[in-house]
Amino acid sequence: SSSSWSAREAWQGAAEVDYLVELGKQSSNTNIEVGARKGMVDDIFAGTAHSKFNLGAESDIASGKLRFNDARTFSNIVGDFHVPPQFLDRVALHVTKNLLVDGANPGADHGPLGNSRVPLILGIWGAKGCGKTFNLELACKALNIFPVVMSAGELEDEWAGEPGRLLRRRYRKASEIIRNQGKMSCLIVNDIDAGAGRFKQTQATVNCQMVMGTLMNLCDHPNRVAREEDGNLAEYREDDELRRVPIIITGNDLSTLYAPLLRDGRMEKYYWAPTRDEIADMVHAMYKDDDVTRDTVEALVAAHPEQPLDFFGAIRGRMYDAAIKAWTDTFRAETPDPVTGQRHVTARMGEALMRNRTRERPDDDDDPGAFLYWKPDFLKKDGAVDMSLESLMGHAAALAREQAAVNDVRLSHEYMRHQKTWEELVASDTPPPTKRAPAEVLAARMEPEMRAAQEAAQVEARGVLRAAEATRAEERRRNPPAPAPPPVPEPAPAPEYPRTWRVVSVQEGYAMLKEARVPTVDVRGARDFARESVSGSTNLPAVLITGRPLHWETQRMGDTFEAAFFAQFPDVSAPLVVLGGGDAECSEDGAAVVLTRLAAA
Repeated sequence: SSSSWSAREAWQGAAEVDYLVELGKQSSNTNIEVGARKGMVDDIFAGTAHSKFNLGAESDIASGKLRFNDARTFSNIVGDFHVPPQFLDRVALHVTKNLLVDGANPGADHGPLGNSRVPLILGIWGAKGCGKTFNLELACKALNIFPVVMSAGELEDEWAGEPGRLLRRRYRKASEIIRNQGKMSCLIVNDIDAGAGRFKQTQATVNCQMVMGTLMNLCDHPNRVAREEDGNLAEYREDDELRRVPIIITGNDLSTLYAPLLRDGRMEKYYWAPTRDEIADMVHAMYKDDDVTRDTVEALVAAHPEQPLDFFGAIRGRMYDAAIKAWTDTFRAETPDPVTGQRHVTARMGEALMRNRTRERPDDDDDPGAFLYWKPDFLKKDGAVDMSLESLMGHAAALAREQAAVNDVRLSHEYMRHQKTWEELVASDTPPPTKRAPAEVLAARMEPEMRAAQEAAQVEARGVLRAAEATRAEERRRNPPAPAPPPVPEPAPAPEYPRTWRVVSVQEGYAMLKEARVPTVDVRGARDFARESVSGSTNLPAVLITGRPLHWETQRMGDTFEAAFFAQFPDVSAPLVVLGGGDAECSEDGAAVVLTRLAAA
């Protein structure tokens, strides 16, 4: 018989193909794909997201370690956002140059760029809120790059050396994506100066030094990264050569990093300061779905020239505040609070949001997908949100006032005025530092060819956006949206259980038994009565409980129950307390069900 390694599967594209070769084309990690994963082991160990007990990860077949997919696809970014051509070109240039000079690429010629040394790291830095991280994600999505992302919070750990190990593991993961899946990848470290930078009166930890050393070692030897098993460095192998992975870092001030890392041969620095036209292009694309014209966006940007990109994104988030507040007001209490006299928003608001939620795939019982929360109808109607220039200017002025209040009040100076050092007290008398050059000055310093190409790209992008806006306006004029359907009336409430007897509480029934000497009959099964019962009550079981623990079976007693009941209590006009199971209306030993049987008998 033929070997299992040479046997052909139904999904193999060609005969006489080795099993491992075919499997390697489909998976980035052979251990996971044929190991402890969904469909091959019990859901307790590798279940779906809706399992009652789920570890939520797949396991390595050899070591049993849990593995996670670290690559990002940016599927959460929905919409046509505008990426400045200058930013996109710089990212594409850095990734292309590093992939071309990769010495481990078997398909590339030796030294395609000659003897030139290409920096492994691209450092994108600039002022806060100018869109470094978001534009980087948009650029990766536009270029079909599947990056492995790290944040500044992962650059510190309670165990010394762990951030350095994590950095090497993420680098190897990105290399596996390039080698096994044939897709472009890179390693992104966001806000690196916040996690590994050195500021005034801060100490450099061992982890900070290890991160800087690891990055410098990756720059010097991008194809040689230590392989770790169980937290220990594995034995060096000559054939263990990785694919070169471009590294892109973002930060506000790269001068806080270790100076040798910033060397030109290791890191290429890119200062990102979008011009006013670039900010207008990005803001216009951001407001495109809200039918905000280009002239309105340009007027808004011109009114706040010193504000970064995230300022205008915050304005868009505030445009819905008035409509949402009017909707939440419908859930206020009808009666004022007895203490404050105010009508507060009640829990009915949260119930209305969660009651109509659904799943991505509600018809799939095995994998229904994530929850989809209900979107209120008023957000879908045209004109529900005021997107006029006056409304935008009002929200922008409110945000600017909040920023000025935070910068002017500075409560921390009042709280910690006695903790200033002598140098800080002396420096407080010096004049404030000069502001950074505006965007127009920075644009004037650019090379003429780059500035001309950028202006031409901006004109072309604005023309495309205006044409798309005119097309959508004409389509809305020809095909207006259909009117909203009338609301579905709520179903009538179910009728209450018919009762011809009086319902008493536990305290009242106990008082009737002890004080008035009213007989109390417990109609539960004999097993339940023996486990817990009221002292002085009589057990006439209406059900028969059989089976074993965790597999009890409850059967309804026949006519013998009614006969035994009336034989012991023949006077139907005498008062009597009937004690049943927990579900009075549905279970066979419920008080309401038993009394209905007795009334029919």
